[in-house]
Amino acid sequence: MGTGQSGGQITENLLDAGREVHLSVSTCPEAPRRYRGQDVFHWILQLNLHGPEFGINGLQVDQLPSPAARFMCNPLISGNGGGHSIHLRDLGRRGVRLHGRVEGTDDDDLVFSDDLPERLALVEAGFGERLGRMADAYIAAAGIDAPPAEPLPADDWLPAEPGSRLNLEAEGVTTVIWCTGYGLDFSFLDVPVLDEWNYPRHGSGVTKVPGLYAVGLPWLTKHLSATLSVVGDDAEFVAGHIAGR
Repeated sequence: MGTGQSGGQITENLLDAGREVHLSVSTCPEAPRRYRGQDVFHWILQLNLHGPEFGINGLQVDQLPSPAARFMCNPLISGNGGGHSIHLRDLGRRGVRLHGRVEGTDDDDLVFSDDLPERLALVEAGFGERLGRMADAYIAAAGIDAPPAEPLPADDWLPAEPGSRLNLEAEGVTTVIWCTGYGLDFSFLDVPVLDEWNYPRHGSGVTKVPGLYAVGLPWLTKHLSATLSVVGDDAEFVAGHIAGR
């Protein structure tokens, strides 16, 4: 269930092991593993660290459309075999049974949304509409000599019968793997510092509770705040605030 990075990668592993896989498709965007001569995460890192220097702020927290966007999924790619792109239609051609979003259960049936074509279109368009566009803008603004983006080949493959219902017993399904991300749990905090999304209210990691700080959370100040490559910026700011008290 779910086609973020974990869902896509686990599906590939199961398929390579000869298992029959049914995959519930979300709207996490596919991304090319390499883009304009670099690993795609090279551009994501540069946008986080240096994008604002060139007026490209789309990966800064104050540019998110809503607080809920802090929990958006990361691009669908894999690091296996030296790193490669994952395309859902390719998985379908290899035998994975693609379905829409899980809507619920009806007796022994899983019920899926009846919108698989629309979901696949959203998945394939997502990178070009957001991350790809920001990377292009950064490359141009920074004057980087990078090869042009390779156009994606047209692909309109769809399963012959997507199916909005799946009878687990009839299909021999004995295992369901949920790849739907993680929620935050700060229930151990007995102070009024959490917002409606169970996320600490803060300014660059500094909360209104004296002595309480936050670092290493997703979208603390920018997209990659929870990664080793970027958390140092937030930690340095918080450490400076502590030292100045």
